[in-house]
Amino acid sequence: MYSKFILPSLMLVAQALAHQNLHQFWVNGVTPGYQVGIRMPPSNSPVTDVTSADIACNVNGSNGANVAVINASAGDTIEVQWDTSGHPGPIVHSLQGPLSSAKSASGVGDWFKIQEQNYVNGKWANEVMLANAGKFSFKLPSNLASGEYLLRSEMLALHASQTLDGAQFYIGCMQLKITGPGGNCSPTYKLPGAYKATDNNIYVSDFYYGFVPETYSAPGPAVATCVGGGGQQTTLATTTRAATTTATTTRASSTTTTVRTTTPAATTPATTARTSTTTTRAATTSASSGTGAPLYGQAKAGQDQPLAHQELANTPTNGTPSAYKFHYIE
Repeated sequence: MYSKFILPSLMLVAQALAHQNLHQFWVNGVTPGYQVGIRMPPSNSPVTDVTSADIACNVNGSNGANVAVINASAGDTIEVQWDTSGHPGPIVHSLQGPLSSAKSASGVGDWFKIQEQNYVNGKWANEVMLANAGKFSFKLPSNLASGEYLLRSEMLALHASQTLDGAQFYIGCMQLKITGPGGNCSPTYKLPGAYKATDNNIYVSDFYYGFVPETYSAPGPAVATCVGGGGQQTTLATTTRAATTTATTTRASSTTTTVRTTTPAATTPATTARTSTTTTRAATTSASSGTGAPLYGQAKAGQDQPLAHQELANTPTNGTPSAYKFHYIE
């Protein structure tokens, strides 16, 4: 608990540390408008139940009947703008389609990942976005079949991930009509289904004590490779991915399972390229009580996040608090 003299300084970062939503996007520098083409949720609260259908396109995100479908072409540059956030974590973008209708698609089912940025050059994705007014840019694959798609933007806040079901997923789904030469992208993954609450990149029991952020990879498979359609094979992000394991807890009695251990082939770097690393994070095989971790005062649904203070600790990470500490006032 912090004394009152800290509150004035915390007020300066209040907006940046609030819950967040996706509000606007651009296709090759042109925006359809504020909250146009996006399935907007009823509040800025996160999704924490990864088994819920809400993990696909957020709360009330299963119907886009009243949402515009925005034109784009394979290979276009997309820029998204989120509310800025001080919560550490990655950003991921995925596509679902081609669909018979983006307006009627629920979002539940198969997706393929087209971009992922984790902890790169000493910064989480959210820190990069903080310095750019909440904006982040990436490219659509150049090998896409023509049709309508859902484009899913996911920001994962890890500040409370040391407790089970503490990780916070912020999700926004855009509706696109893409013109492309054709092609197929793989691997795909299912939402809900691919994420488990005990995956060691969702439940990060050591987040404040010994966690090495350079070894972190976002939930889901590697970024897809898209081939066919007369174009060259494309993969839009380069990253070294750590193995993901599922912890055994009182809520999940199965033994530890390695979900993936492979590293995607090297590809042409894009703006989201992650610096290669040769270290691999040790698999998390048991739950941790998180004793001694900072307390969090979480907001109720529809409310902003409590104020927070971030500090850099000049201490080693071998059995001691990791470099980033986020303290929340109850």
